[in-house]
Amino acid sequence: MIIIVTLIVIAGVGTYFYRKSNALGLDKKTFCPESGATSVTALLIDATDSLSIQQKKAFSDEFQILRDSIPLHGRLDLYFIHSTQSSLLQPIVSLCNPGHGDEINPLVGNPPHVERTWQKGFGQPLEREISQLLDASPENKSPILESIQSVVLTSLSEPTVRNKPKKLIVVSDLMQHTSNLSLYRGTVNAEALIKNRSFDRIKSDLRDIDISVWMLARENALGRAKLADFWQRVFAEQGSPQVNFCVLVESNRCQNDK
Repeated sequence: MIIIVTLIVIAGVGTYFYRKSNALGLDKKTFCPESGATSVTALLIDATDSLSIQQKKAFSDEFQILRDSIPLHGRLDLYFIHSTQSSLLQPIVSLCNPGHGDEINPLVGNPPHVERTWQKGFGQPLEREISQLLDASPENKSPILESIQSVVLTSLSEPTVRNKPKKLIVVSDLMQHTSNLSLYRGTVNAEALIKNRSFDRIKSDLRDIDISVWMLARENALGRAKLADFWQRVFAEQGSPQVNFCVLVESNRCQNDK
C-alpha cells in the first residue's frame, strides 16, 4: 500500500508539472513560452577579424558550457557585430531551452523524445550557427558600441523580459573602430570617449543586465589590461559597474573569471 500510494503521489506531482509546462504554450519552432522566456542571454560575437584556431577552440568550449547552462525555457540569442546604420541587428538564431530528457518524469512524459527535441531543435542548430559565425569574412569596421546598443534594444528590452534575468556576453578584441570613434586613433581614454558627442547617440541602458566580456587577444590590439580598464569605465557610464572579463585561450574557465 505504501508503494502504491508513493507511486500515485509521484504520478500526481509529475502530471501537475507536465500540465503546467504544457499550459505555457510553447512555440513549436523556438520552444519559448507564449508568455515570454524565463531569462534571456544575448551572445554578441566580434567576427570583424579572423579568429585563430586556438581562439575558435577556446570559444567553442566556452560556448558549450554557456549553452548547457541556459535554464529551462530560458532564451539564447546569437548576434555578430555588424553595422547598424540601416537597421538594428537581428539575432542569427533565437531559441529557448526545451529541457533535457532526464528532467522529465517517465510516468507522465517521454524522456527520449524530449532529449531528441533538445538535440535537434536547440543544441545542434546553435552549434551550426556558431560554426558559420566563426568562419565569417572579416570586415573593415568594428562597431562594438553600436552593436551592443542594438542587442539591448532588440533582445534585452522586450516587455516580456522585464524583471527577468538578462545577460549580455561580448566576445571581442574590444577595439572599437568606426569613422566617429576608433581606438586605433590616439590613446585609449575613456573620459574622452564619454565626452564625445557621438557617445550619447550610441550608448545603452545596461542597468539590470549582467555583462561579461570574453576578450580575444589580437596582434593589433592594445594592452589587454588597459583595454579592460577602458571598457570597465565605459560600461559603468552606461549603468553596469560590475563586468566580468576573461581572455579566451589563456583561461580555461572563462565564465568564472572576474
